[in-house]
Amino acid sequence: RLQSVYIKHTFISFQDRELRPEELEELSSAFALYARKGLIKCVNLGDCMRTMGYMPTEMELIELSQQINMNLGGRVDFEDFVELMGPKMLQETADMIGVKELRDAFKEFDSNGDGMISVPELREAMKKLLGQQVAHKELEDILKDIDLNGDGRVDFEEVYSSVIEVYSVQ
Repeated sequence: RLQSVYIKHTFISFQDRELRPEELEELSSAFALYARKGLIKCVNLGDCMRTMGYMPTEMELIELSQQINMNLGGRVDFEDFVELMGPKMLQETADMIGVKELRDAFKEFDSNGDGMISVPELREAMKKLLGQQVAHKELEDILKDIDLNGDGRVDFEEVYSSVIEVYSVQ
């Protein structure tokens, strides 16, 4: 059961991704509004965050300002700004899954490209993900959990339905 949750989570976990170009552009535009000589003063960070749609609490701003004053001399360059705001931006999008991203993840598991994930393909993918072999019975249980039509293989629609089910429970 834990393995099944893991595989479903693998299909929907995109927090470890890099910022997309349009996200970096948004950060750059916000930074440019408040930067003087390539730096933003700590006191302007809250206003800068608000231009991007974030509503930082007073406590968050205090924590950020302490971090900036201690580590960055009271000013933030663009690289530090991305380091501070990137995780917030990624967290914001972590709960948003697109069908394209899900389909791309599905293709990683569907190594032969036939539109179905079989036990051997799942074994191969799990070995890559976990770095170890998963018992055949566990693999069968995982597939059984996601295989809605009972044909012994999983197609994209079954994965999609399972992911939607996971999201509706959270």
